[in-house]
Amino acid sequence: MRLEFSFELMDDSQINIYYQYGSTTFMFNLFTQYGEWTLHPFDGILLQNKEMCALVVAELLKNKDFHVLLARENITLTSLRTTIELNPRTVPAERQQRRGTDSNYDDKTDFIESNTFEDILEMEKEQLQERIAFFQDIISRMYMDGYGPEDEDFNKVQTLIRIYKETLERLSDINGFDMKRRNDRRW
Repeated sequence: MRLEFSFELMDDSQINIYYQYGSTTFMFNLFTQYGEWTLHPFDGILLQNKEMCALVVAELLKNKDFHVLLARENITLTSLRTTIELNPRTVPAERQQRRGTDSNYDDKTDFIESNTFEDILEMEKEQLQERIAFFQDIISRMYMDGYGPEDEDFNKVQTLIRIYKETLERLSDINGFDMKRRNDRRW
């Protein structure tokens, strides 16, 4: 019998969540970064289909077992962030009008106009941190299964982690970007 909701505490800053929606179980990663807890879908079907993702996340946020998990971990539902939009933003009338007349106007343009450079940089850094956590979990499991530095695949995973960490450091250095500073300047 499959549970509708289950979770796995990875460490004090990361929780893997498994939620059954319909006949499929989806995996989410709940992680803390800079004191904020963020929920991120980990399945390709949800990442590729934003409408489906919003439906599944909305249902997960109503799940009582999920509420209990949040309470046990001292995470308030109101402070929880998601990496996907649950309520699509309303597009200002001028953008709607431009979208209708400009064939070059697309979702990328809307994304760029709706986010600051700092917002986009933060999104990229969050994705890198998720990849680091993912591969750190893999290497931990490999180590527990008896693999170590003498194993070629173990070394490859270590190299991936190192590359992601270096990239994250380099992104943090762009323009002396300070994560605590929030600038509303658009592109």
